[in-house]
Amino acid sequence: MSTVLYENIKHLRKARRMSQEDLAFKTGYTDRSSIAKIEAGEVDLPQSKIEVFANVFNVTPQYLMGYSSEQKEITLPFPEAVRTIPVYAELSCGTGLFVDDQIIDTVSVPVSMLPNKSAEYFAQYANGDSMTGAGIQDGDLIIFKKTSTIDNGQIGCFCIDENVATCKKFSQIGGSVYLMPANDKYQPIPIEPENTCFRVLGTKALLLKK
Repeated sequence: MSTVLYENIKHLRKARRMSQEDLAFKTGYTDRSSIAKIEAGEVDLPQSKIEVFANVFNVTPQYLMGYSSEQKEITLPFPEAVRTIPVYAELSCGTGLFVDDQIIDTVSVPVSMLPNKSAEYFAQYANGDSMTGAGIQDGDLIIFKKTSTIDNGQIGCFCIDENVATCKKFSQIGGSVYLMPANDKYQPIPIEPENTCFRVLGTKALLLKK
């Protein structure tokens, strides 16, 4: 594929005052490395993705690919405010602490996408297939609002022992608490009253597909 396409993507991203993280989010990628590879010409983009990039930049696919010199009418907006959210490999479940050296990456999210602009957020990659029924696939990036409380039926991030943080649906039936998977292959996880490690770390706020 012509290098003009990749050069135009890089040029238009900079002209629109977007970071690689911003462009990744707007075009459906999970992190900036995908955009870096595209701009370096290391990835062949299918026509469907070219159209996505063209729509983000408000140009025609033909212009983006270098086949036409005509652009759409473009009004450059003020750069959209974004929040940089830490991505954790794991959490210190025994204390529920968020430790800087556990941060493996960051993700930039437009503030307009966040349900509560003043809240604190953190993110983790989904691991496994226990929540596929809720649309969460292995490798998706889940953004959680940091909180220690949760409503019945909400999806959250929970500590269940000293070393494990898990994403499940919170279910309270009478005086019993269960963490419910969204896949019939897995059993609910009962939370026993004597489990002193159990705590709510956050509630699901946003899902970024891999």
